[in-house]
Amino acid sequence: MALRLRSARAADSAALAALHAASWRDTYRDAFDPAFLAGPVEAALAARWIAALEHRPRGGVVILATAGGDLAGFVAAWRQDTECWVESLHVRPGMRGAGIGRALLGFAAGRMRAMGCVTARLEVLAANTGALRFYVALGGEVGAERPGEVLGQQVTECGVRWPAIATLIAACAAPKPG
Repeated sequence: MALRLRSARAADSAALAALHAASWRDTYRDAFDPAFLAGPVEAALAARWIAALEHRPRGGVVILATAGGDLAGFVAAWRQDTECWVESLHVRPGMRGAGIGRALLGFAAGRMRAMGCVTARLEVLAANTGALRFYVALGGEVGAERPGEVLGQQVTECGVRWPAIATLIAACAAPKPG
C-alpha cells in the first residue's frame, strides 16, 4: 500500500469529518451515547473541521494520509508555546495496524519540531486501550485518569506526554516491532 501524506485543505473538511465520525463509531461505541454516535456526531465534527481548516487559529498542522486515492487517516497538531499538542489522530477502521498512524504522527511531530516544539502531548479516552498501547510503544508517558468532556459527552481521559519530541519522532521512524 503506497501511502501519501499531505496538508489538509478547507475542501477536505467533509471527508475528514466523515472519517473522524467513522473512527469514533468504531472505537468509542461503548464510551459515547449511541444516539450521539448515530446522528449528531458527524455534523458536530464537520463544523469543528470547517472551522479548523478555514480559520486556523494557531500554528499547527493537519495532515491527511491517502492510500489508493482514499482517505486513510489524519492527524491534527497545534503549537502551544514550545509544546506540540496532538488534538486528533485517527485511522480508518479496517486500516489500523498498517503503520498509518505511526507515519502520520511522526510526520506531524517533525513539522511541529521545525516550528519550535520541544515536547509533545495528547489526551486519549482511558477506554481506548489500543491507542494507549500504541502511544506507550512510541515512548509516551501516560498520566492519571480524570473526568473530561468531548463534544458534550462525559468521558474518562488521560494525558500522554513525550518530554522530548525528538523521542517521539525517532520512535515513529523506527521499524514497527514485529
